[in-house]
Amino acid sequence: MRDRAVGEEDVRALERAKDTHRDGWSETLMIAPDTVIGPANELNDALTRVYGQIKRIEQGNPRRDETLRSAAEAQQALWPLIRATREAMRGDLGVTGATPWPQSNSYDDPAMIDDFEEPLGHPDS
Repeated sequence: MRDRAVGEEDVRALERAKDTHRDGWSETLMIAPDTVIGPANELNDALTRVYGQIKRIEQGNPRRDETLRSAAEAQQALWPLIRATREAMRGDLGVTGATPWPQSNSYDDPAMIDDFEEPLGHPDS
């Protein structure tokens, strides 16, 4: 969306990803223990919010303060939730080691979102 107009294949790819996630989430709710469902639910909620924001921007109907930059920031904010979910799953499986998984700081690296330009004015401002 930043580099070019959204094409029909882009929309289909996003919808396929959403449908695949929904199916996997439904299965997860049936088989995962509560210790995994908690962090996974928080991640699922955040993914749903990011998806809604992307769809509104794609359709040209963003809410106030929704921009490509805010969507990129919301996507980057998923990384700690992904990490917490992964750690809960590994804990449930009993495969966590004495040394924790290496921390990645890419989720809060300003370079990950610096190239998103803000529009010159918001229609509601």
